[in-house]
Order: sequence, then C-alpha cells, then structure tokens
Amino acid sequence: MSTRHAQKGILPLFCLTLLIFFPGVPHAQGRFLIEGEIRERGLYSHGYSSLLGPDQKGTFFVGQRTRLNFSYENQRLGFFVQLEDGRVWGETAGENSQGFGIGQAYFTLDFGKGFGMKIGRMALEYEDNRYISYSSWGEIPDKHDALLFNFRSKDQRTRIDLLGSFSNSSLNSILNPYHLDDYFKYLAVAYLSHSFNPDFRWSILSATHMNEALADDGQGGQTKDPSRLKAITALASYFEICPERKLSALVYAYGQWGQEADSRKHSAMLASATLTYRIIPQLDLKVSYDYLSGNNYREMIENGTEATHNHAFDKFLGSTHSFLGIMDYFGGSSDPTQGTGLHQPCLALDYRPAKNHGIELSARYFWSVHPFYQDPEANSRPSLYELDRNLGLEMALVYKYKIHRDVKLEAGYAFHTSTPTLEFLNGIAAGRSKFSQFGYVMLEYKPVLFDSHRYEKRKK
Repeated sequence: MSTRHAQKGILPLFCLTLLIFFPGVPHAQGRFLIEGEIRERGLYSHGYSSLLGPDQKGTFFVGQRTRLNFSYENQRLGFFVQLEDGRVWGETAGENSQGFGIGQAYFTLDFGKGFGMKIGRMALEYEDNRYISYSSWGEIPDKHDALLFNFRSKDQRTRIDLLGSFSNSSLNSILNPYHLDDYFKYLAVAYLSHSFNPDFRWSILSATHMNEALADDGQGGQTKDPSRLKAITALASYFEICPERKLSALVYAYGQWGQEADSRKHSAMLASATLTYRIIPQLDLKVSYDYLSGNNYREMIENGTEATHNHAFDKFLGSTHSFLGIMDYFGGSSDPTQGTGLHQPCLALDYRPAKNHGIELSARYFWSVHPFYQDPEANSRPSLYELDRNLGLEMALVYKYKIHRDVKLEAGYAFHTSTPTLEFLNGIAAGRSKFSQFGYVMLEYKPVLFDSHRYEKRKK
C-alpha cells in the first residue's frame, strides 16, 4: 500500500478514535477543540483570469474544501493539526487541488512575559496579506514550514515576529537542487507593529527569500546550481490612521531589491493608499489607489539593460484576489502585463442593510505604467509600435449573508471590459474577444464539533 493510501485509511481512524475516547478523560488541563469545515463553491467562468477568444467557450465547475481541525492549549503549550482536502466535483484523485493531506501541523510554546515560539507547518499572513498571505480564495491555500519566535506586549499594542524557514524536496545526503519554482529555498522575516494610540498604528515588515541560481546546462538550456544562491529583499512600512473614526486611512509602500535566480538585478516598488469614509453607520465609501512598478522596455532596449535588469514588482507569497480585482486578471501566474507595471484606482461601496447581510459594489480601472510594444514587421525590432496602455474596467458585486452562527453564504458577479491592448496581450485579434464575466456562489459550514470547556460545564 502506498503512503498516500495509508494516510487515507489511518488518519480518519485516528480522528474517530479521538472523538470516541477523549470524553473519557474530561479532567485534562487546558482546552481541546475539534472543528470542521466544508466549503462548496460553484463558479461560472466566461473569461475569468484571461479573455476568451472567438472559438473558446466558458465553463462551470464546483470546488469543494473539507477540513477537520484539532487544537489544544493550556497556559504554556498548544498544538494545532489540520486535515485538509480540496478538489473539484468529479475529480477522483485530487491532482488539480492537491487532494487529501496535512494542511497544518505545529505546536506553540509560551516562554512567559510575552515571549513565545511556534514551529511546524503553519499559515503565514502579515498586515493585509499583500506580500505574505494565507489566501482563502483557493481550495488549498499555501502553508509554510517555519520556526517563529514572537513577542506580544501585555497591553497588546506591540507585536514582534522573527521567522526563518528553509526548503528541501526530499531527504538527501548530498546537495541537490530544490525544484519547486514558486516557493523559496530560504526565507527570513522580521515584523514589528506598534499602536501608539487608538488613532495611529505603524508597522514594518522585512522579508528576504533566497533561490538557487540558474546556470547553463551546456545544451542551450538552464539548470539550477544549489551551491549558489540569489536573494531578494522586500521592506514595507504600514500606517493605519483612525481605524475606528468616521474617516480612516491605510497607507503603505514596499521597496524590493536584490538579484534573481537568472542573475538579473531586481529593483521594484509597490505603493497603496485607501481612504474609508463612513457615510452612515450602515454604509462605507472607499477610495483607493495602487501602484506597481514595471519595466520600460523601449528604454531598456535602447540602454541595453533588457536582459540584466527587472523593475517589475514581485508579489512573492501575497494574495492577488481582491487586491487587483476579483476576476484575477493581473498579478497572478497568467498576468498578461509583461512586467510593465500597473496603475489601479478603485471606488467601492460597502453597505450593510441588516444584521448578517453585507453588499459590496466596486469599480476598478487598470492601465499600465509603461507602454506595451508590438513589432509590425517580424524580426524588425527597432520599429516598435506603441500600444495604448488602457487595460479595461472591472465592475464587481458581492453579497454576503450569515445564515447561522456556523453557516455563511457568499455570491458574487463581475465583468471586465476588453480593450485592443488587452486583446493583443491575450493573443486575440482586436474586437474578437468575448464579453468577460464570471459569477460564483459559495456556501461554508464551520461547526465546532467538540469543545472540552463545554463538556466540563455539562459534567458539573
């Protein structure tokens, strides 16, 4: 029997054993919880993440995420284990969504006086999840194996984290390459947040990730050289102003520099600002603007730096869903902008008409920082033809309803207007793309299956 099939048989049996026998030891100190989650999401895609060509058709599918969480904590120690499965309806082995396995597994230790540690596989998220995130949009969000030392002040106004991680794909007795390109070989994170008063909080985040350098394989291609590392560092500063006032603001900026695996120099930045005005207690108006740096390819070609420099901001482990539109056209793996940078102003209304109901309407406009170029004559590179920088408008409507304490419903619809430039970047002739739209309905059930505190109260 394979390890994968053995896990499928042993882990559910282990869970059942805990459910049956734990009540027999009610006097265990601390708190033990068993929580579940089942999320069903039907999604209609007719141009989601990229434009549809004239001969392409949209699709509908249902994704399911299932979780079973075990947690325990007392005054000094704690642990958390999460069994997780994600797949599409009709999928048998889970290849497209990673299937069944251990989502998280870590333990915590409190040293006293606010100092503590966490070690194992865990979800990492800082600030608004822009650079290091635990994005819940996907069926299986990314988790990371790490060692984390932390400090929390007694008044909870100061938070400090120091984190380190390194990756290997197997148990190896000799140095060999690490093959997951969308991950990292080494990671170091430092984070400091301090609330000076209820109206002002400042934080700083530093993250350095290292990957193995690429080398010529002697056959016209490239291979990884595990003996050489290339590092990129990001430094961010966040300012949260008057979060509980009628007018509030969140402003932050990232600087990013270093050297990429292919030895190109990396220098980029991101800036974001959001103003929120509470018109009435049930209605918020949000105005925001995002800037992501990019490459001016004409200048780089003329200066001869096209192959040696990159100014496109790398989101690293950050979430793109909702930051750059809920249709996920930009910032992801299929981003068509070719690293030219992005401007994004956004206007949104957040309305809460009744308890447990919420409606958000947003409009986002996109255009590139630097122009795109196409060559009207093949193999005639000097005669670059400049394209318009307009990348279209996204309109989105999202409705959220808390049906029950443990059950939530969410539904959304969005469309994106195509432009000749966006069509060109998607390999579609001008005027030939189909109307881009998508919608989804998501139902989430997250019950508490067992709580030792409640059990103790019933016993008394």
